[in-house]
Amino acid sequence: MVGGKRSRNFDEDDGYRDFRPRMPKRQRIPPVVQLCKEMMPDIRTLGESIKAFEEDIKFLSEAIANEFGNEEYFQEALFKTINAVVVEQPHKQPAIALLTMVVNAANPVAGKSILNYIFDKMQGWCTDSINSDLEVTSSETGPWNKIKLLLRFLSLLSPMVEEDELILLYQRLFDLSVNLNNLHSEKRNPLSEAIYCNTLLNIPYLFYFSRGNESLRGKVAELISNVESSYVVKHTNLSLIKEYNTNSPYESVQWVSAVLPNVKRVLANDMQQLFELFPDYSGMMKPQPGNQGFNDPLNLPSAEQLESFSGLDRGIGSIDGMWKVPRYSYRVYLPNQVGEFETVVPFTTYGGMLFEDIIIDIVESMEFNRKEVAKQVVTLDLFFKPGIFTEPGQSIAQLIALHEENPIITTYKIEDLAIEKILSMIFKLPTVSHPFAYFYTLLVEICQNSPKAIAPVFGRAFRYFFNSLDGLDLELKLRYLDWFSIQMSNFNFSWKWNEWEEESIKYHDTFYSPKVTFMRNLIRKELRLTSSRADVEESLTDEFKSYTDSSFVPRSDLVNYYQSFFKDFQVDPNFLKDNTMYFTQACFPFNELVQDVINYFHKQPLDRNVSELLTIFEEIQKTYGGIIVDFNKFVVTILLQALTFSGNRSLSHANKYIGDSQNDLAEIFTKLEIDQDSKERWIVEAIIRYWNNNSQNGYLIVDTCKNFELVSAKSILNFSFLEDRGRNWGLVDATSIESTFRTLTELSLRRDASVETFVFLFERLSEIASQTVKELGTAPDAAVIVPEDSGDITKLELSWKYESCLGFIKSILRKYADEYATSIDQLNALLKEKVSHEKTKEIVANWLSELQQL
Repeated sequence: MVGGKRSRNFDEDDGYRDFRPRMPKRQRIPPVVQLCKEMMPDIRTLGESIKAFEEDIKFLSEAIANEFGNEEYFQEALFKTINAVVVEQPHKQPAIALLTMVVNAANPVAGKSILNYIFDKMQGWCTDSINSDLEVTSSETGPWNKIKLLLRFLSLLSPMVEEDELILLYQRLFDLSVNLNNLHSEKRNPLSEAIYCNTLLNIPYLFYFSRGNESLRGKVAELISNVESSYVVKHTNLSLIKEYNTNSPYESVQWVSAVLPNVKRVLANDMQQLFELFPDYSGMMKPQPGNQGFNDPLNLPSAEQLESFSGLDRGIGSIDGMWKVPRYSYRVYLPNQVGEFETVVPFTTYGGMLFEDIIIDIVESMEFNRKEVAKQVVTLDLFFKPGIFTEPGQSIAQLIALHEENPIITTYKIEDLAIEKILSMIFKLPTVSHPFAYFYTLLVEICQNSPKAIAPVFGRAFRYFFNSLDGLDLELKLRYLDWFSIQMSNFNFSWKWNEWEEESIKYHDTFYSPKVTFMRNLIRKELRLTSSRADVEESLTDEFKSYTDSSFVPRSDLVNYYQSFFKDFQVDPNFLKDNTMYFTQACFPFNELVQDVINYFHKQPLDRNVSELLTIFEEIQKTYGGIIVDFNKFVVTILLQALTFSGNRSLSHANKYIGDSQNDLAEIFTKLEIDQDSKERWIVEAIIRYWNNNSQNGYLIVDTCKNFELVSAKSILNFSFLEDRGRNWGLVDATSIESTFRTLTELSLRRDASVETFVFLFERLSEIASQTVKELGTAPDAAVIVPEDSGDITKLELSWKYESCLGFIKSILRKYADEYATSIDQLNALLKEKVSHEKTKEIVANWLSELQQL
């Protein structure tokens, strides 16, 4: 402004505008909103700082007691925050319960309101448990898991709640579990087991803040006695879901069998074990009237209402879904790996079972915040009594030395505990709750946060699985392969390969050795995960350099494949090059005509006329037909390899070329005198042989051909499991195995899918197993046993092949149980027809009988 007038330079009437930014007026945040922004994060992190814990309890309780009742906004924020912590981070429940009771002493209305909010949430989940329209998110653990966690929190509030009301909650849940269990006397009821185990696991929490309550002890003792006498544990042994086909390194324990003994032991001897587990917060407690009650009784659905939901197979949440099949303990860090001591709290103790339950809850319910999960699972020890675990990051060598010096010192490592429980979710059969990528990246995150402490823990797990490969389930071998390769790709492919050299040297030239197969597949997978081949090669010792040859079939087989097309013409191996079409090489007599086929596919679809292709092939047949063994096979191969070559830059390019040429191919194929099975086999073979150096690409492009109906799912499986002089690539090559599972999974998702292809694969694998056991000469009633340290490599190879084949049958029956369960009679008939070995029939027939329970 000049002299009270706007400067001419900024006079809008003259076409000028003031372009200075107009800043929005700063809005004043209401005090209650500001209070919540400051207080709620403190509630969510309560207990993470031991030094500040008492001060945090005092500050937060005073603020809540004073503020409660003034603003609805504050109350809603408080309720939602408490509920979120209770169901997502159950290890913090005692801290939140303590805070609630200190608030209750100062403001009983606030305490009562929190109590009833949690109770109402519990009632809501009870109602939702029979809601067939319930929609769950990826981080939803399920209504019954939520009920478990809310009951646990209410149990922690025992000093402020009427005893009989709490005991009644337990009694009603136990009665429901018994009623569900009794619906069918012989049949296992998954929901019954879930409620039974979850409710029992919560009982010790009644005494967290009520250590000297003799009245409560008597009522709990009676409660446990009643459920022990009325609940019949049904021991279910499903071999289909066992992690090991043979030679399990440990004896797994079923949750439903272990929970009651664990709870009884922790409550025995004046609860000494319990108080060694839970910290003592009595110094921060305030006297409680103990007269708070629930506004209404809990309205539980009846067993009859829940019957149709009790299989827990209707997508109602990740943890509830884990009870669909019997839940077993899972081990990775065994005592004999490190010395005569445990590094993970045993599952056969209440603490071991509780720690597993809490870690699974954190990992499953907070999938939306991987970084927070990575932090919480390795600091779990902060929320329990000091001294249960060793100092974080302590090495095994240090532990061995300390244990020798003082045999009663604790050897439990929080890192081992956390990693083992995450691995238990990756290696869970039959299903995994979240995409594998979540668990893999979570483990990477944990390691990146503390590499010196965690990397050795991973290393011990890698060794454990490698040493157990001979008996490990086929699906789990693939998961191990994925986890190992992803972990290595995130840490510069660094691994002590020399540890496995002895095994490699001993069985380097075998085809079916589980360990050599794993090493070969692992190195090939690592090469696919990097654009820098040198990074992988530099990490390998000389012994493993040969595994960097990523050929699907040996070069000699590839030469034989191309030679099989011709007579009176010799294929020059020097012209077989990766990612290049052999038939266009200068050495090939009519490479220019083959190039014309490629040029045709490079044209825009509207500029093509299939007669051009027909003319090219007519000229080839006229001039060079004399050197071609089977012209029909040659035409199919040229067409598919020309398309594969044209689209070899990326999968999307390949899809485009094949999609654009679908009609042209169909028209030419109608003019060839070939049966459908032969044509489809030649198509698959042409693509896989072109991509011999990267069979994963080959199988993905074969998938494209399947999507465009050029080949069937059955033809892909048939090709993968062809026998070639005793070698069966479908049993050992990871890309082929992944293709098989991918093919079957896609088929299972189709509403109109026929079970014919599933039955075909079962039949094919049964034939391979039967032929192999015949070659072994095993007695009909004897099990096939892989001989240890045998000098007879032929017998070893056949034994490994048999185990691989049987393992494949087990995996497909489990993974596609719904499809196979509809054809059990047909499968039993095929088994009887195709397999003469009685022991093999007995094993597979038992798996078939288990299908209805999956």
